[in-house]
Amino acid sequence: MTISVRYEPVKDLEFMTEVLGVNRSKMLRELIDEGRKMKSIELYKQGKVSLGLGAKIAKLTLSEYIDILKEYNVPINLDVDDAKKALQYARTVF
Repeated sequence: MTISVRYEPVKDLEFMTEVLGVNRSKMLRELIDEGRKMKSIELYKQGKVSLGLGAKIAKLTLSEYIDILKEYNVPINLDVDDAKKALQYARTVF
């Protein structure tokens, strides 16, 4: 079985920068930031990370992360351990 992958990073990046009218560095930063957010949401939905760790992966504050989860209609599963971890993470950030 052969699978054709349509992924050419340089061409894809050139296309996106041209279409969106931004430079390559900005486009890469935006893609990485968005990828971090989406990956953290996926991990949170699977129960693999807590709110605090999800926020850390996404490089967001806890409040921002909760807002993103709401935006994507992801139920927030908060138990006592999660609340403690989230509070501990918040204390290290602020």
